[in-house]
Amino acid sequence: MDERRRQNIAYEYLCHLEEAKRWMEVCLVEELPPTTELEEGLRNGVYLAKLAKFFAPKMVSEKKIYDVEQTRYKKSGLHFRHTDNTVQWLRAMESIGLPKIFYPETTDVYDRKNIPRMIYCIHALSLYLFKLGIAPQIQDLLGKVDFTEEEISNMRKELEKYGIQMPSFSKIGGILANELSVDEAALHAAVIAINEAVEKGIAEQTIITLRNPNAVLTFVDDYLAQEYQKELWEAKKKKEENARLKNSCISEEERDAYEELLTQAEIQGNINAVNRQAAVDHINAVILEGDPENTLLALKKPEAQLPAVYPFAAAMYQNELFNLQKQNAMNYLAHEELSIAVEMLSAVALLNQALESNDLVSVQDQLRSPTIGLNNLDKAYMERYANALLSIKLEALSQGQDNLSWNEIQNCIDMVNAQIQEEND
Repeated sequence: MDERRRQNIAYEYLCHLEEAKRWMEVCLVEELPPTTELEEGLRNGVYLAKLAKFFAPKMVSEKKIYDVEQTRYKKSGLHFRHTDNTVQWLRAMESIGLPKIFYPETTDVYDRKNIPRMIYCIHALSLYLFKLGIAPQIQDLLGKVDFTEEEISNMRKELEKYGIQMPSFSKIGGILANELSVDEAALHAAVIAINEAVEKGIAEQTIITLRNPNAVLTFVDDYLAQEYQKELWEAKKKKEENARLKNSCISEEERDAYEELLTQAEIQGNINAVNRQAAVDHINAVILEGDPENTLLALKKPEAQLPAVYPFAAAMYQNELFNLQKQNAMNYLAHEELSIAVEMLSAVALLNQALESNDLVSVQDQLRSPTIGLNNLDKAYMERYANALLSIKLEALSQGQDNLSWNEIQNCIDMVNAQIQEEND
């Protein structure tokens, strides 16, 4: 029986590794090492630092990540400077307010003293980022993924070798709720009331519980009561189903009150998801109406979770997004499409602003920005591109055109490249 229990713990931990792997891959848009190699693959902190760049880009840039391509690591293994990456990840989590109770020590990662503690922290971070509307919810894969007996036995031996006490992943939601709450008892009662209301299925009652100040929920919109009810009910049923699958693997004393209940973070995350969808629907509607000011206001709503927009470029956002919308068979732009387009258009807006100010240094900086997505840029000719764009911008202004479009900017770069080619020939 004890042998079987140890195997179950190893299997459960492999599931949590797979959950962390898949969640990080979605956030980073990058493939991670196989699940059985993930622990070793995270020790150099590169993927952790990239994750920090994802949720705290102002704190961590790609330039700050040591051995970002992992060339040194692949050639000669771990270097003490790899610990800088883990430190950046820890500081980034601190900057967004994740409670320190979840953090591993740097040596837990680099020296492999307690890798499960790091995976536990990634799970807590995923729930916290979901609550903030920054990242998707991590999947629950217990009982849904298969590992060979050999893989499970190898993991069991690894855990026994380091004598690690497995953290209780099922209790993360409850701990996070307690750590973030001023009045734990009031919050717990408010969350239970929400779960009970969701179970009853009456949207009018659910919205009242969501409005309870003790629940500490933000951006609750009465007009979306039906949508909240539907989203929360589906999330709760899914969690209950996952809990049933878990019961065969977890002992009675390890079970948590929040195993079948939605936590405060999960409730907030689902509210954010509904709000974002409603904001995207509204943005698509106002783009069709054609008023640049209304489109700008819709894009600026925090619920839309879109990159920053600039009022002076309202007409450009309207025109370009309208054209994109027309290219879509459904005449509809999903959140991901909107996010990419707005980020690029905002970069174009800043480039236009720099051109209007006749600021050559800023123009070159904006051209180098990866978010603008220009092609065939040669760093050696940045000043020449800038001068050519200044001429085109002046001509456009003289004809009453406020901003150069992305296509006009790209065409200018291609023209300069063609001129350089002719000169070199």
